[in-house]
Amino acid sequence: MAEQHAGSRNGKKADYGEIEEYLSNVMSVPVNTRKEKMQETIGLCIAQMHRQESEYEERTGFWMYLSDIFRLEGLSIFGLQMAVLVASCLGIILFKQFPAVLPMIMPLFGLAFFLVLYRSRVYGMCEMEAATRASGAEIVLAKLILAGASQLLCMTIILWLKISVSGDTAQLVQMILYSIVPFLVCMVWLLRSLRTCRRGNLTAYTSLSFISCATWGMSAKAFPWLYETSATGIWLAGFVVFAAFFIREVVFIIQIRKEGKMYGAVN
Repeated sequence: MAEQHAGSRNGKKADYGEIEEYLSNVMSVPVNTRKEKMQETIGLCIAQMHRQESEYEERTGFWMYLSDIFRLEGLSIFGLQMAVLVASCLGIILFKQFPAVLPMIMPLFGLAFFLVLYRSRVYGMCEMEAATRASGAEIVLAKLILAGASQLLCMTIILWLKISVSGDTAQLVQMILYSIVPFLVCMVWLLRSLRTCRRGNLTAYTSLSFISCATWGMSAKAFPWLYETSATGIWLAGFVVFAAFFIREVVFIIQIRKEGKMYGAVN
């Protein structure tokens, strides 16, 4: 069509025989063009091109898009996180002497974010989301930033409450590890399941979250030394390993965001 437009501007007559041959080869069926309809189609294409040039809009920047996500998804992200925060505070008050109370409740924060991240798949809107002007990786990254901000606020409140209830500030490093490591484990699994897009990920991740809560709770009674050596032992090693996996995944999301690609496939 662009060649026809260029030919008409140069005063050349449109070669409908070449157009018919091209369309026949592409469609693998004989094509007969009608000159009056062809000219009408070319005119419509030219008008549309001129309209697009006059209605050109600058591409939305990421931070502008982040504000849109905050307006549309902010209530869900922060609301679910605050609901888990209330339940966590009650658990800290009721089980103030239980060392595994923090690792038990942190997977629930990942579960709250999981519901927001998988909403488009639950409602069958993945293809619609993929057709928007923002790439799939950009959508995930924006939601991760908002979830990270709410999670940072929640962790600060939880640590403050835990120290206030226990009255012990000497184990601040251990408490931070108790909070961050379980959350990183769940977030790494969440991003991995989102990227693979396998069937049953919703059920699998929900089960993983509750199993993690129970596992860390029972480990406090069976292996109390895990909590005593957290500053220099297994908990610190777990933090380094899962933080590395999480950072690598986020960097991967940032890279494919620049290329405008999806993070995971559209089922």
